[in-house]
Amino acid sequence: MARLYIPEPKIDLYKDGFDKHDKLGRKATGDKLSDLVERIDDPLVIALDGAWGSGKSVFLKCWVGEHLKREGNTTQTVYFDAFQHDYLDDPLIALTSAISERIERDPESKSAKAWRIAKNAAPFLGKAALRLGTAAFVGKAISLTGDEDGALNDIGDKLSEEGGDIAKSLDEFWKKEDGKRAAMEAFRSALVQLTAPDEQGSPTQKLVIVIDELDRCRPDYALSVLETIKHFFNVDGVHFVLGTNLKELANSVKARHGTENNAERYLQKFYSIRLQLPKLTSVSDANSAPRYYEEVVSQLGQDRDWIHDRIVLLIRNMPAESMPTPRDLERIATLANCVSVSPILKHEHQYMALAILIVLSIIDPKLREASLMGLAEKRTVQRLFGYDSRGMRSLPSKEPASWVFWVIELSQDPDIQITGNAHSYMQSFGLDSNNRHMRLKLLPEIYEKCLSGFSLPDF
Repeated sequence: MARLYIPEPKIDLYKDGFDKHDKLGRKATGDKLSDLVERIDDPLVIALDGAWGSGKSVFLKCWVGEHLKREGNTTQTVYFDAFQHDYLDDPLIALTSAISERIERDPESKSAKAWRIAKNAAPFLGKAALRLGTAAFVGKAISLTGDEDGALNDIGDKLSEEGGDIAKSLDEFWKKEDGKRAAMEAFRSALVQLTAPDEQGSPTQKLVIVIDELDRCRPDYALSVLETIKHFFNVDGVHFVLGTNLKELANSVKARHGTENNAERYLQKFYSIRLQLPKLTSVSDANSAPRYYEEVVSQLGQDRDWIHDRIVLLIRNMPAESMPTPRDLERIATLANCVSVSPILKHEHQYMALAILIVLSIIDPKLREASLMGLAEKRTVQRLFGYDSRGMRSLPSKEPASWVFWVIELSQDPDIQITGNAHSYMQSFGLDSNNRHMRLKLLPEIYEKCLSGFSLPDF
């Protein structure tokens, strides 16, 4: 059965690790991340930085399970999809709920009892506090948290018992902010208890909260998440891992605070260290970009054909700086499956021209348009695909690798003179120097016949 898009991997959160799903060879990066969060006691905010479509979500969903498998592990991991919650006003409440689902699975554990205090204090700390309007009661309830049973668990019942007297003192109490400060103290105290500090105050168990898809959130919500982390969770042994594209997150800062601000510098206030998600490489091993592309083609239910073979050839030679992301490779394969190539294409240079156009359509549409008009700087196109004049002219003209060079060369520099064996070979396709118009038509004709009208949305 043929597919348009490859299905999302079915990752069982907190149970699956990298073994089943590590198609991109990133377990080593996961080990680095695990070593870091275990070695450092100070509160860490780690920005896992990667471009859109680089595979951050798959990596993080695998990592939260992989880390739990470490020998002697005492760390709890929590996965939180920020984008799924950005319709809410208050990220503190959403975060608290996600943590509760993990911590309170055993309601009688010390961790669960400690966390219930934090959970019940949370509504009186963020934006929700203004809606609850129960400040006087908060002050009273917080003062009772020394009780081993945790009086905050009974907030709803006690509020009903106290009746209207408390409501009369709400406005005056909130103006003093006493209730909010007391709630903050209880929240942080509960977090400290959660890390089970030893006699020296060092945490003996840790909490790592992974926040994914932050760069896809509404700008105001994304920054509210960062502010919530900074103000409420700054406790030893409590770490955050942010799956984000820092460049796009900086745009959220500009949207909220204006373009005149140094957004990148501003963001550095919110994270301790940046960990770059490794890019794909063109190295021909099990974890390379070409191999991943081949797997994508297989998952789409397609057989390898001439056009896919030519795309693999292009990918194998692309330098790291222009290598497509995993999502780009998926989109390239999807677009290649949508176009019709037979019986339109008959010769090697035509297949190679189409492969070049498909790849450019996904990773650099503007450069594709310039190439179609013969206006692209040929060195720019050659550099993107990792081909230049060094050695290419000496390759046999029938070699696919040489056709990458010649398609670019002829279409962007139609007056170039070709000599030797290459000349007679080009002449057989009407691409010799006497047919300048054929060289100019090379890319536009292939585009019009095979690719015109097709496009994929950005996602």
